[in-house]
This record gives sequence, C-alpha cells and structure tokens, in this order.
Amino acid sequence: MSTFEKIKQDLDIKMQNQRENILKVLNGQQKVFNATERIASYTDIYNFIVQGEPQGLKMYELFKHYNDIFLKKSEEIARQSQKIEKNFLEEILNQYQIYETHTRILQCYFSYLDRSFVEISNNNTQYPNLKQQARKQFHQLFYSKLFSLIKEEFKTKLKQDRYQIDKETQLQLQRVYKIIYDMKTFQDQFNKELIQKEIKEDSQTYYQQQYNTFQTLSFLDQIKSLVQFKQEELSRIKLIFGCEQSDLQKELIDLFNKYVINNYAQELYSDNNNDALKNIIFQDCYEQFGQLVQFFDHFKSNTHIFVKKFQEIIIQQGMEIIQERQNRIIQTKIKQEKEDQQNKFLEQLIQLQQSYKKLIQQHAENNQFLLANLRVAFEIITANADQYIIMESLLQKLHTFTIKRIDICEEKQLSEVMQLLECFQAKDLLLKNYQNKLAQRILTLFDYHSDIDKLIIDQFRKTFGPEHTKYLESMIKDYEQQKNEEKITICDIEIQAKILQKEYWPEIRPQINLMNILILNQLKSAYRQKFNSQQEKNQLVDINWQDQISMIELMFRTNQEYKVIIGVVGGAILLQFNEQNIPLTSEQLSLQIGVNNQYFLNQIKLLENRKLLIKDGQAYKFNEDFSNPKLKFRVGIILESFVEYQQEDIQGDRKIAIQAAIVRIMKGKKTLTFQLLIQLVKEQLKMFKPKDSDIKDVIEILMNQEYLRRNQQNMNELIYVS
Repeated sequence: MSTFEKIKQDLDIKMQNQRENILKVLNGQQKVFNATERIASYTDIYNFIVQGEPQGLKMYELFKHYNDIFLKKSEEIARQSQKIEKNFLEEILNQYQIYETHTRILQCYFSYLDRSFVEISNNNTQYPNLKQQARKQFHQLFYSKLFSLIKEEFKTKLKQDRYQIDKETQLQLQRVYKIIYDMKTFQDQFNKELIQKEIKEDSQTYYQQQYNTFQTLSFLDQIKSLVQFKQEELSRIKLIFGCEQSDLQKELIDLFNKYVINNYAQELYSDNNNDALKNIIFQDCYEQFGQLVQFFDHFKSNTHIFVKKFQEIIIQQGMEIIQERQNRIIQTKIKQEKEDQQNKFLEQLIQLQQSYKKLIQQHAENNQFLLANLRVAFEIITANADQYIIMESLLQKLHTFTIKRIDICEEKQLSEVMQLLECFQAKDLLLKNYQNKLAQRILTLFDYHSDIDKLIIDQFRKTFGPEHTKYLESMIKDYEQQKNEEKITICDIEIQAKILQKEYWPEIRPQINLMNILILNQLKSAYRQKFNSQQEKNQLVDINWQDQISMIELMFRTNQEYKVIIGVVGGAILLQFNEQNIPLTSEQLSLQIGVNNQYFLNQIKLLENRKLLIKDGQAYKFNEDFSNPKLKFRVGIILESFVEYQQEDIQGDRKIAIQAAIVRIMKGKKTLTFQLLIQLVKEQLKMFKPKDSDIKDVIEILMNQEYLRRNQQNMNELIYVS
C-alpha cells in the first residue's frame, strides 16, 4: 500500500463518523479531536507533501474531496427538513455551523498545504488557501443549490416577524443574512441583488399598507402607532441587516423614510391635516409632541417640513398678539395706560417664547434644531411688529429692573426679556435709545444703583460684541468714579462734581445757561480752576458745565428746619422768596432767573406738586406751612426727553457698518460674486438686518471710490482693489 493510500485510508476512517462527532462536540459531549491522533495524521501528510508539488496537489484534491462528500450530505439533510416542514432556516444554520467545524478539523490535518503547495503554486484563483477553498465549496455545493429555498424562507420569516415580533426569529434572520452577505466573495452578485431587490419590494408594499392603516386612526392614536412602528421596524432592520457596510440596511431605512416618515410629514403639513400639530400643542399633548420630534429627528432630509409647520404655528400666535396689542397701544393716549399696554404686549411675547422653549426643553430633549428655529420664528415675529413699539416696550421693561434691587424671580424675568431682545431686529436702534435711558437714570435718580445696568450691559456685550457697548460701559465707569470724588469747598460752599466724558454721553436737553445767578457762575469758575490745578502735569481739561442737571442743597425753616437737595433752577426759584415771601408770577420768576422755556415751567410745576410752592391767584409764593416727615429730602430733576432715535436717524451709521463689512470681506476674499458678497455681509452684521438694496447702494459707492471694480471677464463678479 502506497503512502497516499495509507493516509487516505486513515482519514476515511476518521471521516466516517465526522458529522456525528461534531454534533457531540457542539452539544458539549466530547472534545473536537484527540491531540495525539491529530499530530500523527499531520506528520504523515507533512512528510508526503514535502516530497514535491505533485504530492501537494494530491493532498489538496483530497481536502476538496472530503468537503464535497460532507456538503452533499448537508444538502440532503437541509432539503429533507424543508420537505417535512421543519425550521428550514434553522437547519441551514446548523449545517453551516457543522461544516465550519468540519473544515477547521480538516485544516488541522492539511495545514502545511497553505505554507507549501498554495504558496508555491502562486495561483490563488485555482488554488486558494484552505479556508477560502472550503467556503468556495460551500457556496458551490450547498448555498447556490439551495438559494431559492433560502430566499423564499427568509422573506417568509421576515414577513411573519413584522406582524408578530419575535427576537429569536430576528437573530436567526440576522445569522442567515450574514451568510448571504458573506457569499458576495464568490461572485454571487446576482443572487445577492435578487434577494435584496425582493426584500425591498416586499418592504415597500408593507410600509404602504401599514401607513394606510394608520391613516384611519385619530391623530393621537396615529402618532402613538407611528412612533411604535418606527421603533420596531428600525430596530429590526438594524439587527437583521446590520452587517458591516450593508447597503441593504441603508436602502431599507431610506424606504421607511420615504413611505412612512415623508408621507406623514406631508400629511401633517397638508391642508387636510392643517390643525393636527396645532391641536397637539394647544391641547397640551406634550408627550405626543415629544414623540413627534423623536419620530422626525432621525431623518434630517425631511425634518424641515415639521419645523416649518412648527414655526408657522408660533408665528401665527405671535402675529395675533402683535395685531391686538399694537392697535391698543396706538389708540391709547394716556401715558400710564399706554405703558400698561406696552408691558402686557411684551409679557405676552415673552410668555409665548418661554412656553415653546419649555416645551422643547422638557418634551423634545432640548432639541437644538427646534431651539434654533424657535429663535428664527421670533425674529420673524419681531420683524413684522412696529420696531419702535417693541423697542419702547423692551426699554420700559428693562427700566423697571434698574430702579430697584431684584430678587431671583425677577432675575429670571430679566433673563427672559434678554432672550426676546436677542430676536429684535433693530438692535442698533435699541442700543442708541438705551444709552439715552441710561443717562436719564444716572443723572436724575438719587438712589440709582448701577448693578442691574451693568448686568444688562454685560449681556449686551456678550450678544452684540464689545465694540457696541463701549459707550455704555464708559458711562457706568464715569458714574462709579464720580461716587468717589471728594468734595471741594469754595467760599464755604461744598461742591461735588460729576465729571462726564462728553464723547460717551448723549446730548442732554434742554441746554440752558444760568448767567443771571452770579454765585453759581462764580462757583463754576472757581471749581474749574481748582479742578485743573489738581490734574497731573497741569493737563487742563475743558469742562463744559451742564446747568440743567446741577444740584444744590438748601436749608429752610417752617415748622422745623429742613434740608432739600434740588436742581439749580428749582433752587433758584425757591431763593427768590428768601428775603421776602411775596407772590411772583412765572413770568417774573423767569425774568429774574434768566430761564424762559418749558424746562423752567416744569420745575415750577414740580415745586408746586411737592408743596414747596403754592398758588396765590395767578402767582406763586413759598409755602410757609410746608411739612414733611423727613427732615432731609430730595426733589428730582425733570429733563426733557433725550433725543429718541428713529430708524431713519441711524441710516448713516448703518451705511458705515455695511461699508466696513464689505471692505473686511473683500480684503480677505479678493474676488466674490455680488450675491455671495451680499450673503456674507448679512451674516456679519448682527445688530440689524440690512436690505439687499442698501448693500448694493454701498457697493456702488465703493466702486465709485475705486475700492472695488467689476471683473471684465465676469460682470457679476467683484474684485477688491488693494
């Protein structure tokens, strides 16, 4: 007997009971093989292979022979299970596992073939390594022959699982599809594409049928069913078809997206179901809203449909508030009632914004996409409102915070006001007028505290940038520095001045000069000289005295001795009755003091209201019966309103901002189209929303000034001229 025949005889004996032994191994009843026997067989085969290439070829063919015999039996067993209606796919998996174990055992005997014959032949197509050869035989002698049965059974099981979810079935399908997916190595493209095509066709039909069923439900039950369906189906797809780089998984998700997600999104937005989302929100169905967000969030391709509808509902509510409140504000003539209406207007907008923010945070997992579009919705709402009415309402609300110490609850309210303010379009208009209001507070409120204004300005700085808040910050700095200014005594009179840097402060009206009050002019002159003498290196400062906001302290006696801190004009009026308390008309008082305007009349009215002056016919005199619970008190200053900026007042500033943005952009880019430049300018300017026409006007100006020129080869393109 030859060496080859002896090796084959020995292996034939081992192969006779191979299947039964493997089943025992898989059941844990015995080990895979005896190590001594394996080494003996390996040594015999090794000694035969090393004799030369022909001997190696003989052993390679013998390896294939044992696989062929094994696979024929596996096919027979699998077909038998299909005939007797056993679990066919389970048997396929069993035979695959048994064959894998069989080939591992064989490879232990023939392993030297990979290092000798396969490498020497250098022909991977005809003689692949043992593992690849075993898989190739599985494909040819088992998988290809049973493919039609495997395909139909796979589709049937998948369909059954969709109607009756079974985790074990899904795991079984996952293992079968892994085999199908792995067979692509053996030019099995046709079979792979065929099963994928049929699975996709079945899935499309299934999705359409299910969606039609959902349409018959109420909108709340519909949402519940759709969310559950999505969760189950996507979980199924990812589990069964989750092979590495599985294109079928993506295609099935796309089909679900198209025939379920997109269809429902279109239905939600269509006229027939126009109130579905609105009903969910208005009926406080917050759980269903959160489910809807989750339902759409995984598919960015159509999320915008949901968000667009969501935005429309918010904008519609906001526009209803604007229409109702703006009409009332415009029609109201009484100042206090108008302020009340403005306050209600702002509170309604804030409440609307915060309610939706709370809805997103608590029931939509703080979805950043929805939060961003909530802001866009309020930008649209505020843009459609009268900008001046919104600005006045915001300034009035901010003012209420600044005139008192606020607690934690009010601090939250301030934060909510700032959130609405961020959506306000004409931010530059608001900042200009906030500067005026800030000046009024600092100069006219005796118990003014800068803490809240600093908090607001800090928020402005974070939102708008430090270049837009430097004037406000400098005003606060002036105020805080003057608090620490020492008093200067001149002619036994103490003077404490507020030194304001003119460039940072708005114009203060009315402009008056009390030339007739000699002592005041003497004090101003003396203070100017003393102040400048104290400056380092004698650097003189040009001091421009503001008579209209100057304050003096007067002492007088009625039933008790009082001290009053009062504006200079008001003090000058009282001093006219110092030597003799005889009635004087407003004309006589005006002539003696040297002031004759509405500001003067306001001061008389203020003194009358505070009961320091009383009427005597058409004239006034000092109230000798004056009484006050406080021995030292203050009488405020009444200033005319600072210049209130309308949008047309800041057009020049806006053109400068647009021009600066264009130059910055073009300096960096060198060449841009008109439309792209306009887009980039809008992205840069956060303080207001420039119109396309305004940007084009500034571009024309820069072209005339030869900062920009057209590209002669492309007239729609601009070139920066350095």
